Amino acid sequence: MKIGLFAHKAPGQVMITSILILGFLTLTAVTIGITAIARETQSTLAIENKALASAAATACAEQAIDRLGRDETYSGNEVLAVADMECTIRPILFNANIWTIETYSEVNKQIARYRILLSGRAPVLINSWEEVATF
Repeated sequence: MKIGLFAHKAPGQVMITSILILGFLTLTAVTIGITAIARETQSTLAIENKALASAAATACAEQAIDRLGRDETYSGNEVLAVADMECTIRPILFNANIWTIETYSEVNKQIARYRILLSGRAPVLINSWEEVATF
């Protein structure tokens, strides 16, 4: 006669149940770990793409400043190739002795937009250089 909590269970059934529970917990932990790694990879790629977009937009801004410094009639409004990316120089605005240069670039849905205000073109006098959310 068997006495105890598991008297009605077949031998080994408790072990199989324990293995199944531990297996489920292990699988859950592995799934959570893989999900965390995937999210971290996506975040890293987004940061890298943002840095590339920023570098391209900055290159466009420097190009626009250089061209404007050499030629007062330079008006912008062009797309430039920077390495394997593109950046855009929007039309340059001139108002009250201030030139406004706006550039942007997009790399895999990560966008960088810069607005540069110049109070002098030759020599170049930069009043502000900032990243903006929209134009």
